[in-house]
Amino acid sequence: MKNNLTHVNFNKNISTMQLRMQFDVDTYIPEHSKVRLVCNIVEEMNLNSILSTYSILGRKPVVDPVTMLKILFFCYSEGIRSSRKIRDFCIFDLRAHFLLQYCKPPSYSTVNRFRKGLEDFAPDLLNQFVEILYDDGHVDLENIYIDGTKIESLAGRYTFVWRKSVLSYQKKLQERVIKEQNLPENSSLDFVAKHVEREFNRIRNYCSSKSIAFVHGIGHHKSQEQKDYEYFKDILDKFEKYREHLMLMGDRNSYSKTDHDATFMRMKDDHMKNGQLKPGYNMQFASNGAFIVGVMGSHKANDLHTLRPFLEQMLPRFGNRVTRIVADAGYESVENYAFLKVNGLMSFIKPVNHETSKRKKSKSDIGKRENMLYLEKEDAYECKNGKKLTRDKDRIKKYDSGYEDTTRVYSCNECAGCQHNSACIKSKKEEGGTKKTLQFSPAFEEYRRQSHQNITSDVGIIQRLNRSIQAEGMFSKLKGGLRYDRFSHRGMKSVVSDLILMAIGINLNKLYSKKCNKQTGVIEYTKTA
Repeated sequence: MKNNLTHVNFNKNISTMQLRMQFDVDTYIPEHSKVRLVCNIVEEMNLNSILSTYSILGRKPVVDPVTMLKILFFCYSEGIRSSRKIRDFCIFDLRAHFLLQYCKPPSYSTVNRFRKGLEDFAPDLLNQFVEILYDDGHVDLENIYIDGTKIESLAGRYTFVWRKSVLSYQKKLQERVIKEQNLPENSSLDFVAKHVEREFNRIRNYCSSKSIAFVHGIGHHKSQEQKDYEYFKDILDKFEKYREHLMLMGDRNSYSKTDHDATFMRMKDDHMKNGQLKPGYNMQFASNGAFIVGVMGSHKANDLHTLRPFLEQMLPRFGNRVTRIVADAGYESVENYAFLKVNGLMSFIKPVNHETSKRKKSKSDIGKRENMLYLEKEDAYECKNGKKLTRDKDRIKKYDSGYEDTTRVYSCNECAGCQHNSACIKSKKEEGGTKKTLQFSPAFEEYRRQSHQNITSDVGIIQRLNRSIQAEGMFSKLKGGLRYDRFSHRGMKSVVSDLILMAIGINLNKLYSKKCNKQTGVIEYTKTA
């Protein structure tokens, strides 16, 4: 027999039924619970910018934006990021009922819409949280510890578009058109593209004026006009496709077809063990007092090019409170050193040669400038064989930011037959050659010397220790503790906003831990004996 019951009554054999009553969930939440801390933090924030996006007219939202913000902050601190899991949390968790205050739980689409609307306001929310921490004495913003990590994009791993391939296809197509259309051999790409467009417009207008019908399929013979039309249209579409690829790529060497802001980079998590490039973002974190105070996303795979834009984003907010920038060797460059000096910041960047310069092999390398005798009066270097490397014409390098650096060049052309040739000339191109060349930037060497002096001082040793614990510790909490190893959104704006919410969640966890342990002041680790 077919069962038509749509609802099973589990109490039908019981004579009495218990009535459902509304109880005050406030009594079930401990006084020192993290959910109460989230409420206090959100209520201290100025949310007028978010509230201004809601109209007083029309239908009211299911959950007001202040409550939704509390739910998001708490969920992200617990590692709950999926919109459907957030919805389930709001339905079944007592802490969510405390936040909702008997409001109807939001649907997953409501959560997604609200999170999407936060993208423009997420940086300001983090800034306000940092200011609350500063006023309470948990951060002082004096020392900023910077480090970066690469996080994989939501895009597919095989959706790559490479700049070299696009330029190669574009060049081959250009050469093909030049040959088939009898154009001058030195014709530029723009000239060839305009020629193809002009010919395509001509044949299209001719077919339209003569009402030439195009045919397709087996058994139909294409007219010459249709063949010409399809020929030029195919070439024109390819030129447009290559132009669009290069435009989306910008100054990058690759991008993903399913996430145009993602760039292919090498990740530490290499599941195929072959150095496979994956679409991702280089995310930069700034920390102080064991709290995250800044987040930035970059297309650059190398940390070298991220320090300046990151500081340009943070310094206007923090003002003159920042005095020291502590970073690892990946951020060392003359441009970064100069930027720190112009802004009155002390550099605690570990030089690239900090470890290798201590080794015996480095100290005995006769090919290095540091191990040669400098003749100040002649402005020359003397090698182990007594030959002089005289100064050549200086080279000036101009960076994208406009900064110019002068590189000094010294060379010696009497290296043929020298008994120290193989030990002195290490370059494969110059191995066994007749010329030894030295190149270095005086400004860079002075900046490096000062930074090395800073990190080897008593204060510098403490700063390096805190950088390794605090900056690296943030990535451990993010990837290991909260399992955030891949983005669930597409686009730079969305992933940065999502990571800022994660940073706020990590800060909430740290603040709650400090309050539970009754810790006050700025956390700074010291070296134990």
